[in-house]
Amino acid sequence: MAKIVNFIYSMIIFLSLFLVETNAQCIYPACFKDHMCRQLKCSPGRTPKCVNYQCRCSPQALGSYHLLT
Repeated sequence: MAKIVNFIYSMIIFLSLFLVETNAQCIYPACFKDHMCRQLKCSPGRTPKCVNYQCRCSPQALGSYHLLT
């Protein structure tokens, strides 16, 4: 009986690895332009951008401001 329970637990762990891997591909939605990434929530200081046809959180650009060093 203990061997059956142990086998079931090991199968659950083994199959969950496949579920995690298949869902990892859906984290970054596909895109062609930056405006398609508006639904992606980024941390403060980052904006959603389309990079290599996937939405990613990129650091915000400073624009045309120049910093004196």
